[in-house]
Amino acid sequence: MEFKYDEVLDLWVAETEFRDTKIKVRLYCRKGPDFLSLGSKALSDVNSHWELLKNAIVSELLPQYDKQDLTADEFFSRLVLRTIDLDTVDIMYTLFWSDSGLFGGHSIQVLWDPNEQFHADVSLVG
Repeated sequence: MEFKYDEVLDLWVAETEFRDTKIKVRLYCRKGPDFLSLGSKALSDVNSHWELLKNAIVSELLPQYDKQDLTADEFFSRLVLRTIDLDTVDIMYTLFWSDSGLFGGHSIQVLWDPNEQFHADVSLVG
């Protein structure tokens, strides 16, 4: 991963492959830390908590989607992870998924503190 500074967003951004999808990893931090190490940690943390993240999203949003009868796996398979943000000051992840039109084009935002017992706040945004 090669991180580049985005002056508009005031963060460091890299594109990478994750679970067969191209995503962005964005780091909110000051210049100087080992970006590759932070980016790798973010990918590893998300990957190791994938099932917990999936369960949090499905339990929050599947009941709100009432247009088709979908299983939890079918529902989740339509969502596409687009961005992993790591705030190195507050040590918080914000993940954004594309809804693939399930909720009228809204993004799905998941907030998660990796230093606490797993709990994810899931919401529709945009």
